[in-house]
Amino acid sequence: MSSERTEFPPLETAPARHLWPWALLGAALVVALVWALRRPTAAAEIRPQAQTAASAPAASAPTAVASKPATAPEIVKAAIAPVKPLESPNVLGNAVDAAKKVGMVAKAELERELARTKSAQAQAAGYRKQIEELQKELGAARAQIAAMQTAQKPPPPTDQEQILQTLAPVLRAGNGGQP
Repeated sequence: MSSERTEFPPLETAPARHLWPWALLGAALVVALVWALRRPTAAAEIRPQAQTAASAPAASAPTAVASKPATAPEIVKAAIAPVKPLESPNVLGNAVDAAKKVGMVAKAELERELARTKSAQAQAAGYRKQIEELQKELGAARAQIAAMQTAQKPPPPTDQEQILQTLAPVLRAGNGGQP
């Protein structure tokens, strides 16, 4: 049973589209996003934390913990919280400024960090004690090794032996190498 038509007719394909413009656009977008996120803050943008009634408990906390950067949930809360309107219509800039001013740390988070610090300090003190004990053991072991080496060392040669050791090459040469 032969037929003139092929069993599988060829599929018609659409002409190939150029993807490189989209790739360049995507790469430019990624570069712009990375640049915007990694851009160093200018000295004019750095401001001290605002002392408000909400951040008063943070002011009484230690400075090392109070100066800790705000976490993402705190930034979101600050951005959502009502902010007094400024003179400019820059809404996003106002939200970012409000997020920068957030310096408050939750009490539970502060206590957790303090507990971690204390446990790390206690662990470091334990390690220091272990190091001191090991150094004492090392010193005792070195003293034992030195004592063993001095005990195994032969006694120093007498004066006669020293004279014979120095004259031995001369005496051998005088006899023609014969003992």
